[in-house]
Amino acid sequence: MNIRITQKQLITAHIILFVVSFAILEYSKMFRMNQKLHWGYSWGHNWWIFFALPSAFWGSIILGSYTLWKIKKNKFLYLFLSFLPILLFIILFLF
Repeated sequence: MNIRITQKQLITAHIILFVVSFAILEYSKMFRMNQKLHWGYSWGHNWWIFFALPSAFWGSIILGSYTLWKIKKNKFLYLFLSFLPILLFIILFLF
């Protein structure tokens, strides 16, 4: 069984993970004031802080360095897409 994962698939999965995690975070904000469903708010923010944000950061660093090291064609496009989750984080939360 020979499975080959391409750089495009890794970058796409990385961006999808960030977008889905951000959607979970925004959806969980609905449960902030509800005492019975406050666990949803806590779960969403814990998911974001302990899993989504570190994986977006480290994934961007690893994919960006791999892109600089291995990719010969369309290097800057792949580099930009590798750093897209971190750029989205900066844009969404700092502005």
